[in-house]
Amino acid sequence: MKRLYTILSLIICTLSVYAQNNVFVLVDVSLSVKPNELSDAKQALNEILTGSQLSKAVISQGSPQDLVNFKMTQGDKLAIAKFGSLQTTLAINPSPTTIQNINADVSQVLNSASWTPTDGQTYITLAKAKIAEFAKNHNITKYKLYVISDNIQDDYGKGGKPNYPDDYTRNLAEGYNTSTNPVSESGYTKLKFDKTKDFTLSFSPNVDVSKYTLPGGTPPSIVDTNTENAVITISSPPEAKKGKEHEVKSETVNINWTCNNCPQGIKYTVLVSQYEGGKFKETKKDLVANTATFKLPDGKFRITVSSSNFPTSSDYTYVNVSTGGYGLLIFLLILIAAAVIGWCFWDKKRQEKIDVFASNKGEDIFSKGSGGTTSGNSPNSDYF
Repeated sequence: MKRLYTILSLIICTLSVYAQNNVFVLVDVSLSVKPNELSDAKQALNEILTGSQLSKAVISQGSPQDLVNFKMTQGDKLAIAKFGSLQTTLAINPSPTTIQNINADVSQVLNSASWTPTDGQTYITLAKAKIAEFAKNHNITKYKLYVISDNIQDDYGKGGKPNYPDDYTRNLAEGYNTSTNPVSESGYTKLKFDKTKDFTLSFSPNVDVSKYTLPGGTPPSIVDTNTENAVITISSPPEAKKGKEHEVKSETVNINWTCNNCPQGIKYTVLVSQYEGGKFKETKKDLVANTATFKLPDGKFRITVSSSNFPTSSDYTYVNVSTGGYGLLIFLLILIAAAVIGWCFWDKKRQEKIDVFASNKGEDIFSKGSGGTTSGNSPNSDYF
């Protein structure tokens, strides 16, 4: 009897482990998504996971009966991660929470992530591949995947090309769910708030990565993106607005800035573009120091400092470079100096001529006086 009890206990434990679900939620934080959309999505996701009635979302694909597949049960594991730009997506490293008290634990997990749009790109395939990477590294062959996004495919921003940092990342993304490296994603149930918009909550009840193989090589080191409210502030030139630009009297402009709450390893991009007086434009990328120097022609410029590998709030200012004032002053000083030197030279020559004339005149008078005395023609000569 005791042996039978032990066997039944093992069977129950095995069934319990088998029934345990791993649920991964991906949240798109690219700027094409509106804050109110993410707020509504967060509420709808909470309602789905806890089995509550939907208050705003409507089913755009699938049926109401599908929603029962996405309700959390005790013992399930839930993890949430945000994706968007390359660096945000590369930083995906889920930390699943075992759900015990469904309402409280689901709320805690959903509130642990940032639901604020910050990024200019959408690496959605890489985001899915990062979840698959985590699953393979933790011996998870099947899981549920929920994606909140307004994109059904990758959006790499301007230029339309990915900027993978190394071969491992490229192979991870480009090798995800291919004919030679398949990933089975069961059909998605989709929810929307506005049928005219692409913003969607997509739920896949089963993603199977048992036949998926990770690429060889070592994943790149990732800058910690958990730091919140990273803010770049330009300290010099001082803050100025367009139309009230800061005046700069030198062609050499030194730009300095600080970054509050920025992690180590951050790199900066400084863009200087001329909007009046010419078409000067220069960008300095991947700067590790908080300073940059530009040589600028006369004109008005916008200076922008941002981060190239970390989501931060950028800063900008405006300057008016005008070196002409000094050039005119120098030119006037040269003219004055030339005039003074010319006058001095002319005055010296004039004085020399006066001196020569005076000297010659004196000699002539003396010469005439001497000649009259020696000739004997004195008016008083008759008296002798």
